[in-house]
Amino acid sequence: MTTPESRVIIVGGGVFGLSTALWLARGGYKNVTIFDRCNFDTNYYNPADGCDGASADINKIFRATYGSQKHSQDLALEARDIWLEWNRAIKESHPSDLPRPLTPEDELLTLCGVYHLADGPNMIPRYVENLRVIEDTAPSFRDLQFIKDNADDERRAGAHGPKWAKKFHLFDKFKDGATNGFLDAGSGITLADKACVYARYLCQKAGVKFVLGRPRGELEHLITEQDGSDRSVKGIKTRDGLTHPADLVIVACGPWTAAVLPEAYRSVEATMGIVMFIDVPEDRKDLREKFHPDNIPVWRFIQGEGEGRISTPRTKYSPEPINTVPLYGLELMKQVIGGLFPELAEVGFTDSRFVIDYVPGYSDSLFICTGGSGHGFKFLPVLGKYVKNQLERVPDRFTPIWKWRAVEEGKQCNGLEEGEAGPREMSNLKLAKRKRPPGL
Repeated sequence: MTTPESRVIIVGGGVFGLSTALWLARGGYKNVTIFDRCNFDTNYYNPADGCDGASADINKIFRATYGSQKHSQDLALEARDIWLEWNRAIKESHPSDLPRPLTPEDELLTLCGVYHLADGPNMIPRYVENLRVIEDTAPSFRDLQFIKDNADDERRAGAHGPKWAKKFHLFDKFKDGATNGFLDAGSGITLADKACVYARYLCQKAGVKFVLGRPRGELEHLITEQDGSDRSVKGIKTRDGLTHPADLVIVACGPWTAAVLPEAYRSVEATMGIVMFIDVPEDRKDLREKFHPDNIPVWRFIQGEGEGRISTPRTKYSPEPINTVPLYGLELMKQVIGGLFPELAEVGFTDSRFVIDYVPGYSDSLFICTGGSGHGFKFLPVLGKYVKNQLERVPDRFTPIWKWRAVEEGKQCNGLEEGEAGPREMSNLKLAKRKRPPGL
């Protein structure tokens, strides 16, 4: 049984690891240590400086509309309150009291709005369901959502201020107006890298220890012990050759989880998202002003409904590095962005449940905390509260959703599992090539 006296090692210093450590430490756990191969103490979760985990990013979308997945909606709304508390705490801090590179001007959550768009003149079923569930379960939050081309909602948006009246009409001409959707003024973006820096700072204040960087923070393998039919994890060995004893090891490695724990490969599979950064030159103050969060919301566009060996990520920092993207994805993004914002052309261009449970067959000494198809970040301030419940076997509404999922032979677990021959396997995709400057 895990208790506040237990020696707890968390492998992975991203969102799942940070939030879990924070809530354990604040709940009285005295010996919690996070190990990670990245030097978060010096690179500050910067994705351009060797951080290739899913939590290391410049920003992440925050949204709270999940349709029938009410558990995710509830978690997002609870997290939203704490994000705003963190904003206030940072704003009221003296600069010297904040961890680098945070300043009192930083907002970890910016409520610039999220515009949900889709093809066609009629609202797609997903958006209809999102709004219906919010209306039924969180009516005060529904007051912050405005349906595109709806006259009443246009007036409501204007009543919230001129910036929302302007944002409401930003996408009127996209695809000649043949789009549907809604503007959510209660959502926005999180500063992902700075949010992780702040969460790590809160962890340290609460007594969490960190072992970071290669080789001392990089896991070599779990230390297991077999006693007859009983198996347990006794700690970890790191790449520097040292062993670290523990009563409980929590694997929070995101898409690398299956590399640490092969038993998880059916439940946790690495998938790819294509992210484009458009670097607006500093001297183009007109464009920087136009695309400032005060003037434009986050937007997402659904261009029609999509179709569903151990999978671990490849990045530019992997042993087999990759620094490009599938050509199809790049062309599609250029098409959509070019249609919406032609002025930018001149500057260049699944299963969403978590797995949070004890791993069967390890005598309650090994715990997994990962998954979620990229949705986990927005829950950073509150996720660990409910991870702690699962660790202490205190059932809550998330227990049946996050439990370890046994897979029947011949059946899918996460809805992908196409294997190396699948059409979405990276090696089977045509990749974009870097255009060489003239004369080279």
